[in-house]
Amino acid sequence: MRFIEDTLSKKELYDGKIIKLETHEVKLEDGKKAFREIVRHPGGVCILAKDENDKILLVKQFRKPMEEAFLELPAGKLEKNLTPEENAVKELEEETGYKCEHLRFLGAFASSPGYSDEMIHLFVAEGLHEGEKGGDDDEFIDIHRVTEDEFLQGIRNGSIKDLKSIAAYTLAKLL
Repeated sequence: MRFIEDTLSKKELYDGKIIKLETHEVKLEDGKKAFREIVRHPGGVCILAKDENDKILLVKQFRKPMEEAFLELPAGKLEKNLTPEENAVKELEEETGYKCEHLRFLGAFASSPGYSDEMIHLFVAEGLHEGEKGGDDDEFIDIHRVTEDEFLQGIRNGSIKDLKSIAAYTLAKLL
């Protein structure tokens, strides 16, 4: 098997501020045709950072698709003019008010490859020092600081269920 689908035609349905939606007619391995719905996304970054008291910095913000507030590591979408590293530095400072001396790259991962091309770049921020908290006009964020035990308890009890945050924490422990 070649494990590839040839695109016969595609149609752009929506071109928004963050995502694009497309449908593709594809030719399958067996020669049959099928349709695929694809979300185009610029990608994102997620940053694991600990404060001067060795507490993990989390942000809490409302996530409309889930209709609830989520506790997550600082994160954001990739800006066209910035590298993933530059984006991570920017997002960390905007969301938490901290700058870092060094970023350790953990990897880049497909968030939902069944329907989206989004890749999320995971980092650990080291050598934190005070910066200036900022953020987007449409973002309302609370900072939470938790111990590693509290982070793990949050995963177990469902108060932390953001997969990019869980992946970054887990990879930081393994790598």
